[in-house]
Amino acid sequence: MIKQLLISLAILFTYSNVFAQDVLLELSGNNTIGKFYNANKNNPDSPYLEKNKKNNKAALTLPFIDDFSQNYIFPDGNLWEDMDVYINSNFPDYPITYGVATFDGLDATGTPYNFAVPTSYGPADSLTSKQIDLTTITDSVFLSFYYQPQGYGNKPETKDSLRLEFFRQSDSSWVRMWGIPGAPNQPFQKVMIPVDTSFHNNEFQFRFLNWATLSGNVDHWHVDYVYLNDNRNHADTALNDVSFITNHFNLLKEFTAMPWSHYLIDTTGFMKDSIGIAYRNNDNSNIPVEYKYQVISNNGNGLPTGSPFPFITSNHVVTAHTDSIVFLAVSQPAHEFNYPADFSALTKVFQIKNYFKLLTTFPDDHLKNDTVYSYQVFGSYYAYDDGSAEEGYGVQGIGSKLAHEFDIKKDDTLKAFQIYFNPIMNDLSDQTFRLKVWSSLSPETEIYSQAATLYYEPEYSKTNEFLNYDLDIPLYLTAGTYYFGWEKISQEFLNVGWDVNTNNRSKVHYNSVGVWQSASFDGSLMLRPVFGSVADPVVSINEKEILTDDFDVYPNPTSKAIYFKNNNANNNSYHIQLIDIYGKVIIETESDLTNKIDVSTVANGIYIIRFTNNETSNSILKKIIISK
Repeated sequence: MIKQLLISLAILFTYSNVFAQDVLLELSGNNTIGKFYNANKNNPDSPYLEKNKKNNKAALTLPFIDDFSQNYIFPDGNLWEDMDVYINSNFPDYPITYGVATFDGLDATGTPYNFAVPTSYGPADSLTSKQIDLTTITDSVFLSFYYQPQGYGNKPETKDSLRLEFFRQSDSSWVRMWGIPGAPNQPFQKVMIPVDTSFHNNEFQFRFLNWATLSGNVDHWHVDYVYLNDNRNHADTALNDVSFITNHFNLLKEFTAMPWSHYLIDTTGFMKDSIGIAYRNNDNSNIPVEYKYQVISNNGNGLPTGSPFPFITSNHVVTAHTDSIVFLAVSQPAHEFNYPADFSALTKVFQIKNYFKLLTTFPDDHLKNDTVYSYQVFGSYYAYDDGSAEEGYGVQGIGSKLAHEFDIKKDDTLKAFQIYFNPIMNDLSDQTFRLKVWSSLSPETEIYSQAATLYYEPEYSKTNEFLNYDLDIPLYLTAGTYYFGWEKISQEFLNVGWDVNTNNRSKVHYNSVGVWQSASFDGSLMLRPVFGSVADPVVSINEKEILTDDFDVYPNPTSKAIYFKNNNANNNSYHIQLIDIYGKVIIETESDLTNKIDVSTVANGIYIIRFTNNETSNSILKKIIISK
């Protein structure tokens, strides 16, 4: 018996380390763009309407400069003709400035160019400049820009490419001037392209375009700081610009969001001791700057109102270097600022304005990237993520469990989970899960499970919002550490949103074959526990009801045969399947034919037995170890 137990444990740990894996999944679309499209497609001023895509303004003059630092998901219509690319700060890895233009396999509505054919390939996004008048230019003209493959997104394959083309007026054709094949993530690279005098006319245009797989949000390229001007040369690599590289500023120590009533327990202790500020000095000289942040209360209504709280100021010298990031710590903000304690409010939202100015006479070529905004939300939920999914996260295996760890700061009642599931191409209407809460994973101590007669299916928001999955019975929790998640009833990945701009992988745990493990990837799971009676503006999903199905399976572990006993009140027959950890069906039979499965010829390992009710199609799963 001891020998059999040791063999079983060895098999268990081997399979958990080798086969029971969590994975990152590609996105099929971009719901941020989709949300904007749904909200604006019928607006008479919508950029989706053909009459608003172009205008008859006179040709632009030099300099032409865009670092994509606007708070808008499409290119600036004063500079660019099309709107295929996605302006964002979530996908680039340490950009030159805050905001880039991301090229992928999606159109301007955030959906794939060719959703029906997964292998479709060809030209995808274009970014085309307005016409630029170069007729009066006599000195050398150069176009410079920075590019990065992949970033925090999907790696473009070697057959994929990013290209730059100039429009030749003489024959109305586009001429390829530069291109590069797909590659793994790397730091942003600068490109300098001379504009030959043959292109010096009053309708000069240039465009970027990518060749990519056209069936998903894949093959990412990021372009930053496009600059066209005269009096330049190949050695002109510095920019008179110090810039933020992100707008992800969070003053809370542990979370990106927490319930307002929980924050009021310790308004100082929950604040960070210091906040990291990431600048990039794109000049070749040291530049002193004065950094400030300012917090504005909006009283929970989403629009800044009222008097701003005082400025918090810190002066620094940003070292000269054109290809590195300077991280600065502004110390002890908790002693300088706390979110004010408003005990009458149920929720609060604050706008955080971060900006700086140069303490020098040097010019600052681009003032827009000197100011960024972020928001601190205090609703009814805890969160580690920033609300944007760059990947999907899934766990292999029927019956696998996923748990998200949170340290709850106040006694309160758990009402629901907020979950963001990434839309994917496959129909997951038959992929189901049950909500679970654990007080410990070692030993595993389950304190809540959705009723056996209830389960959920993943639902997808068309507006890039979390959806509420309500508990069938609210659960009162005292302050402490808990694990919120589910047990998956089906085989397929559920594809939960995965935020790569924050990293809380140590708080994400999964169990596929009897052993709890931490997530294998940096990032944060987009699952949030919801507390109290405060209603957040999210949609609730209805539970599905099923008849009670239950079987006893024995012995476990086993070496020769598996016996099962039907504990159900109904007299329905069941289709029975023995399934390996890859999802392959090894044995199939019917319950009205036998109460035994012969496994004497089945290899050692961990298996799932699925009992499917032939009347209702409901299924239950049992794990079993075969060890000889």
